[in-house]
Amino acid sequence: MISRPLIIVMCLAVLVLAIGYRLAKSPGGSPAAPDSTEQPAAAATPSSEDSELRALSPDQASKAGRLPAVVEATHRSARGVAPAPARVDPTPYSRQMMGTLTNIDFSKGPITPAQAEQWKLGLQALIGQGPAAVPAIREFLDLNHDLNFAAISGGDLLGQPSLRTALINALQQIGGPEATAQMVQILQTTTVPSEIALLAQNLEQLAPGQYRQEAINAANEVLGMAGKGELPGWDVGALFKMFQNYGDSAAASTLEQFQSQWKYYAAMSLAGLPAGQGVPGLIHQAQDPGTGHDFAFQMLAQAALQYPEASTALLEQAKLDHFSDSTWRKIATELAGEQYLVGAPPPETPLSGLKQFHIEAGNQNFYSLPASANAQGAQGIALIDQLLGLTSNPAAIAALQSARASLSASAPK
Repeated sequence: MISRPLIIVMCLAVLVLAIGYRLAKSPGGSPAAPDSTEQPAAAATPSSEDSELRALSPDQASKAGRLPAVVEATHRSARGVAPAPARVDPTPYSRQMMGTLTNIDFSKGPITPAQAEQWKLGLQALIGQGPAAVPAIREFLDLNHDLNFAAISGGDLLGQPSLRTALINALQQIGGPEATAQMVQILQTTTVPSEIALLAQNLEQLAPGQYRQEAINAANEVLGMAGKGELPGWDVGALFKMFQNYGDSAAASTLEQFQSQWKYYAAMSLAGLPAGQGVPGLIHQAQDPGTGHDFAFQMLAQAALQYPEASTALLEQAKLDHFSDSTWRKIATELAGEQYLVGAPPPETPLSGLKQFHIEAGNQNFYSLPASANAQGAQGIALIDQLLGLTSNPAAIAALQSARASLSASAPK
């Protein structure tokens, strides 16, 4: 006969096995992802954005999206309407000046202030040659070779992010038909996103509106290449900022086309378009679960403080109870004054409240800063009060009340 203690032990073992099997089969029983940073309250389902959208440490931020010191990129076939500028050989003097700028020795340690000053004087001397310097600049740019100063110790002292950027800016300062024709040629062939945005800006200053379509065509083509994985390592954020700066209905349409591949860049740029032209696309993104709607709702909340149609859409979704606890917290944070921007923060950006983010998918890099209380003010409080009147969700009420208190405390007396 089996003893009574043994029967009890066997029953307990069966019970433990049953519980273990039940937990293993249950969706909620799997271990949390190691990079998850936010667990929603109650029974709300966590969004994938909870794990991927987290602020980087200062060391991680300094390395995110960084290219190596020596960079190579491919060319596109020129498809623009402007003919290639006539080939003129550089003068021996201008070629010598270019050699001084390009032959930087990185083997002897960081760039010193004295070396940086000498380099900047050399660049100004080249610009001082005027149109005669253009063939020498073109000769180097045709090599499709670059030096990324941001990856070099002391490189920030040079005052330019890269050598090619410095030379493109030199062309803009030289001006005139030769320099303009050379920039148009680069615009039609480069695959570097930041160069396209810079060339579009420089050409807009020299000839407003004349080369805008060429810039749009170049940006669309390069985004198409990046979307197919043909430009590994390159950050296309500068192109989204370019479309945002253009600020027209065509830009809004282009941004909507790339929502599925670069949802963060697209949402921020749509929210930043002037006159609310990006709000319809932002609403569409927010209502489409397939495009990462949590962040789109954050950007909709950001736009809601400026544009009534964004505010109306946000209130309608709240009334329909379409927000998870996690989404409510993000919306409240946005209404309390957090502003998201594409790219890396400028060097003079205050560190207080600064957060930097890197999303592996699409190599998206952006940052957030607290907006001033004056920018949010009574309008933010009024919108929070409307949202409070539409929800009974305890997590939502807590997040909104916290945001309201934050705005009230920082408002001018």
